Amino acid sequence: MKKSILLSLIVLMILLPIGMKSEGYNYAVEDYSLVIYTYESLLADPGYDYISGFSNYSGIPEEEIQVILLDDANSVVTQAALEKNNPVADVLIGIDNVLIHTAKEQEILQTYNSPALVNISQSIVDNLDPEKYVIPYDMGVIALWHSLSRLNTSTNPELDGLELQDILDYDLDKKLVVENPNFSSPGLGFLLWTIAVYGDPQIEFEGLLGQDWRNWWKEAKKDLRIASSWGDAFSIYYTEEENRPMMVSYGTSPAYDVCHPLYGVGEGNPPPSAALLSHELDFDNAWLQIEGIGLVKNANHPDNGKQFIDWFLSKELQDNIALNNWMYPVHNNATISSCFIDNSINPNDVDILNDLISPEVLNDNLEKWKSDWKTEVAPFSNFTGIIFSFLTLTIAYIILKNRRN
Repeated sequence: MKKSILLSLIVLMILLPIGMKSEGYNYAVEDYSLVIYTYESLLADPGYDYISGFSNYSGIPEEEIQVILLDDANSVVTQAALEKNNPVADVLIGIDNVLIHTAKEQEILQTYNSPALVNISQSIVDNLDPEKYVIPYDMGVIALWHSLSRLNTSTNPELDGLELQDILDYDLDKKLVVENPNFSSPGLGFLLWTIAVYGDPQIEFEGLLGQDWRNWWKEAKKDLRIASSWGDAFSIYYTEEENRPMMVSYGTSPAYDVCHPLYGVGEGNPPPSAALLSHELDFDNAWLQIEGIGLVKNANHPDNGKQFIDWFLSKELQDNIALNNWMYPVHNNATISSCFIDNSINPNDVDILNDLISPEVLNDNLEKWKSDWKTEVAPFSNFTGIIFSFLTLTIAYIILKNRRN
């Protein structure tokens, strides 16, 4: 009986954190002059110490600056929403041009017309958020990243001028890893890519081809590998035995393979990977992800928060975006290495699919699109909550029964 109860408690300890929501961090806000929430990989590889840089710029001691690293930008928004009645963070970093709609819905941000915006293209600002609840700091296109040693135009000539339909017609879906759009930013970007190309007759949205995005996914789902995150997708992509030499990533991913000071092959050497877009109607089609930084509504240190945002958009910081965050900086005069430029897709050189889906259409249909994808491609995930509830009730029943015995 003791073993049964112990086993039940262990299972509960494992499962309960999955189903429970955090009630927020219990930091003593008064101990800090600035609190920042961001994702854990921000400027982390090989690494730029932006806290030290801002401390030197502002005169605020490093020990008075608290950075909370969360799993991803979605976690940043979720945490800030939990705390919106008693905010802990002053600044949120990482909210992109899709997640901004959730952030606005949660009313966790306040607008800020930073003087640094003079150095950023108005079209980039408008594509992220014309109201300026968040301001752009970097950008990159979603692309199909592939290993050239395993997949190239010699082995697969269809890669030259590829269209999304070619992925199905030439069985490239058997070589492709995509991320779940309900959990992953590049995964969501790829879903929106397919919607912009094929359209959605349910809302009378033509897209490029006037078809139905759901049909592509219905055909592809039997051969695609669906990963929960970019990291999980990369593990599959990197393992040759998996035979998945293509994954949804960014147009800047090949630059990492060449330009990284520790892991890159070095400029002038044959690149180990490349990135692809799709070419419907002879356009170079790509979904653009823009990441932004915003001031928390009712922040405890709004002036310091504004100062940090201004500095984060300055040339000093922006010069470090390309080779540490592996995205394009948004500052018009930021320094970008020739190695990075030569081995990545510049968003300014492609046809941006975002222009087809207005912010209003995106805001009105995003949750339905994600739900439809789940129904068509990953119906099992619809039952996660039911399964969790069933297991919890079962374990509770076992515990009660053993107590009675």
